[in-house]
Amino acid sequence: MRSDADRSTPPFELEEALRASDERFRLLVAGVRDYAIFLLDTEGNVSSWNEGAQRIKLYTEEEILGRHFSIFYPRAEIDSRKPWRELEIAVAEGSFEEEGWRLRKDGRRFWASVVITALHGPEGELAGFAKVTRDLTERRRNQRRLDALRRREMLKLREHARRMSDLETAKSDFLRLASHELRGPLTVIRGFTTMLAEGTLGELSEDAHRGVAIMLAKSDEANAIVDQLLETARIEEGRLTLRRERTDLRDLVGATAERLRPLLSARHRLVVDLPDAPALVDIDRERLRTVLGNLLDNALKYSPGGGLIRCTVRDESESGQVTVDVTDEGIGIGADEMPRLFTRFGRLVNAENSHIPGTGLGLHLSRELVRRHGGELTATSEPGRGTRFHLLLPRAHGS
Repeated sequence: MRSDADRSTPPFELEEALRASDERFRLLVAGVRDYAIFLLDTEGNVSSWNEGAQRIKLYTEEEILGRHFSIFYPRAEIDSRKPWRELEIAVAEGSFEEEGWRLRKDGRRFWASVVITALHGPEGELAGFAKVTRDLTERRRNQRRLDALRRREMLKLREHARRMSDLETAKSDFLRLASHELRGPLTVIRGFTTMLAEGTLGELSEDAHRGVAIMLAKSDEANAIVDQLLETARIEEGRLTLRRERTDLRDLVGATAERLRPLLSARHRLVVDLPDAPALVDIDRERLRTVLGNLLDNALKYSPGGGLIRCTVRDESESGQVTVDVTDEGIGIGADEMPRLFTRFGRLVNAENSHIPGTGLGLHLSRELVRRHGGELTATSEPGRGTRFHLLLPRAHGS
């Protein structure tokens, strides 16, 4: 239906306005090179052609004007009447958009972004179509290359992850097997060494007694290593079971610290700072005793020059946590070494500590045990200034 403005405008002026509009459109799109922009009549025949259309489709204006636009489609799509369906959709919905294969004059395919817009005359009648085509072949080729590269990298990552998983499984299997195989001989060795120490196998000289005492100590060290290996294997295989009991952490820390005192040299000083009120936690006592023992033993070993070792317990009721800080004045840890501190077998070896015994399992095992209790174990350090380990545990429920 014509508007009031259309009815008040003489027909010849409307025709002149349409011609002027068409000319402006032609001038606007004629010089565009990156897009094929052209008009179709109501039947789909090409009625205008721009420079971009010639560059993309390779037809000159003289060659293409009046020909049906289906010439740009592969044979299978012509046979399925796809070009005509696109025009029908454009009429029904106002426009049609897609990406798909189109043909150049020389028969080569290119990947195109296509927009067909229905055009209407003054009375609303169909006047033809405007068609805009963009050549996306290079972009699609690059995208496919990128997708292929991503797929290859993803396959590499999956293969790497699989190998790492297999390696971790093999490590865990080795830890478990080695630990079990070592346990038997070590038990026998310690048994006979104990018999020697007790004189069951005959009297020993003073020198022999000293040698047997060293054998017993080293046997205990070896058994401790086996215990660490077995515990690590249990954690990694998900077989660790915690036997939680309500415990006053003051008692556990105090008892563990007292076991360390006989090992202190004259240059060391151990201070244990405990709160007045109970610091109640629900823990596996033996597992936490192991953690505390590792931290205190670590502080002693890495303070070869002596100094203060302080163990502080705090009940932070407002945050619902109990904390234990173990600090020393030892050789400290460099910033570049900190990321490996809690890794399995991540023992930090340098000129200052190469003589200090250790497997690199103690801190890894300690952090894992603390995390199984719902807590966390962290460390801060400065070379030459000492190290601080911060153990955090949730307070016992209802305490």
